[in-house]
Amino acid sequence: MGTVSFRGQYDRTSFLRGLLSQKWDAVVHRKHSRSDLEKLTTINAAESSVAKLSDDEIRARVDNLREGVQSGQREMLDVVEEGFALLREASRRTTGLFHYDEQILGGLALVRGGVAELATGEGKTLAVSLPAFLFSLAGEGVHVVTVNSYLAERDFEFSKPIFDFLKISIGLLPEGKKATPEKKRVAYDCQITYGVGYEFGFDYMRDQLAIMRHPTGGPGEDLRYAILGREKPKPQVCQRGLAYAIIDEVDSVLIDEAGSPLLISEASQMGEGSNRPFFAARDLVEEMREGDHFTLDRNRRMIDLTSDGKAEIFRDDTLIPWDLLRRPWEVYVLNALKAAYLFHRDEQYVVEEDKVVIVDEFTGRRFEDRSWREGQHQAVEAKENVDIRPEADSAASVTRQRFYALYHTICGLTGTAAESAGEFWRFFSMPVTSIPLHKPSRRTVLPERIFLDHESMDRAIMEDLRERFSIGQPVLVGTRTIRDSERIAEKLKEAQIPHRVLTAKQDAEEEEIVSGAGQSGSILIATNMAGRGTHIDLSEEARRVGGLHVIAIERNESVRIDRQLIGRGARQGQPGTAQSFVSAEDYLLTIYAPEVGEQLKSMRPDEKGELPANLKRVFDKVQSEVEVTRYQMRLRMAERDEWLEETKETLAR
Repeated sequence: MGTVSFRGQYDRTSFLRGLLSQKWDAVVHRKHSRSDLEKLTTINAAESSVAKLSDDEIRARVDNLREGVQSGQREMLDVVEEGFALLREASRRTTGLFHYDEQILGGLALVRGGVAELATGEGKTLAVSLPAFLFSLAGEGVHVVTVNSYLAERDFEFSKPIFDFLKISIGLLPEGKKATPEKKRVAYDCQITYGVGYEFGFDYMRDQLAIMRHPTGGPGEDLRYAILGREKPKPQVCQRGLAYAIIDEVDSVLIDEAGSPLLISEASQMGEGSNRPFFAARDLVEEMREGDHFTLDRNRRMIDLTSDGKAEIFRDDTLIPWDLLRRPWEVYVLNALKAAYLFHRDEQYVVEEDKVVIVDEFTGRRFEDRSWREGQHQAVEAKENVDIRPEADSAASVTRQRFYALYHTICGLTGTAAESAGEFWRFFSMPVTSIPLHKPSRRTVLPERIFLDHESMDRAIMEDLRERFSIGQPVLVGTRTIRDSERIAEKLKEAQIPHRVLTAKQDAEEEEIVSGAGQSGSILIATNMAGRGTHIDLSEEARRVGGLHVIAIERNESVRIDRQLIGRGARQGQPGTAQSFVSAEDYLLTIYAPEVGEQLKSMRPDEKGELPANLKRVFDKVQSEVEVTRYQMRLRMAERDEWLEETKETLAR
């Protein structure tokens, strides 16, 4: 599963754009192979005979499969049909849910080490139980990876009765202050372990650090323990190896988050007054001017000092705390400029209890234990005038591509995989199989509405919300940032329309808030926290008035994230509608194509500030170009990883 460098000459942009969307037969399987359909037929045919087995007989059959696989007498893929049939019956007896054909097809795609594209609402949690069971037969440990702790706990609780019935141990990987090494080892010792993707990666790096720092003592030490007849102490690690990984929302884990390496830091000591450089840099940049002293590239999130800027930051060096610097003074200033112009409160972070807390841009969730590197976090803290935490030194890091390539077998599922089929194949040799819907979709996607500015867009959204609230139709309003959520919430408050808000600030109430989102008259405003894995149950009254209506405010950098939001409604054949609202002032244009935004602003809208619908193609093009740019960044990171790995191997020879 290693990476392969591209060779030869080609039009790089055109090639990458094609790679992002290609539908090669070897990469995207829209029709299921005859063998899959044959296996499905066999599994269905076994339904009646397996249903006649007693509970103990089912467990005995599972034990026989496990013994056959672990002894090498039977190949794992040779027992798929029997294993799936037994797991299916166990699910029926414990949860009352019986895997339907499309979930079986998804499971078959997963056990081959591929990606199953199962539409939102098609029961991915139940589908995961199939490969999890089959892989557990090897006895090496199965990691079921989710994008956040809420989904990990939910999926663990859902699946536990099934695996308990089969006498298969199942664990939930603890996080935060309760995550002691002992508790982690208990979870990893289970045959199946549910947890958040980054936590598996962090534990791997912690184990590697423990192994690296464990004293070996040399051959003499080995002899001493042998003479004493005692076992030599081993490093205290949590994981027992990386064998099988089943990744839920696999595009989010392996693609969206691929540009953010997993990094373990260790706090360094800060002497008295060591926070002074951050405040000195903050005060200095308040007097610096864009264009004169620095250039700003919001697209690449980069700031560079001009020659005048470099002269300016050293103009009065008596104000620079030279004896307290850990890095060049220029880096402190650049970090302060980034904090001022690229890091925004209630977008990249929130401030709670005098503390800057990072908000993940893809999931909308808080990461209290994380911090930005190289003094950037401290620069943001200085900007917000809160207590500055000690800087941390990097101890270990790994990209997600490199980490998941360490597993013997990986597979994944998501509702939005086809757009990235080429990338899955390029980095992981994982083919994508699109699974048909269990029930025909009843979703109506209304034409996207385009406005001159946010003010006119908000007026149109409020008009739509009033109409739907009057008939009792539940609405989910998806926003890009916490700030956007609070802006819409304030307008609803002024209009005295009841609503709920779900952002990183309300994550403790997530389950309670989501549970009522499908009731008649409910309005939920949420960031990307509600974009993946969130299931909204509809009341009968809500179904009668059209089901859940999804309003998407602004486009995200990836069309897949937009599709995930729209997929919250009209699930499993239920009714539902969706509509997007965008404007010339949106983040997508402001950051990535400001000249396009200015051209749109120069156009003449109608009396409500709305622009022609055919301008949708403009947003499509910009979004497509951003996706290509993001892919190029991931490609460079993977190629750098490959080069480092080759260099290490060369030096080790």
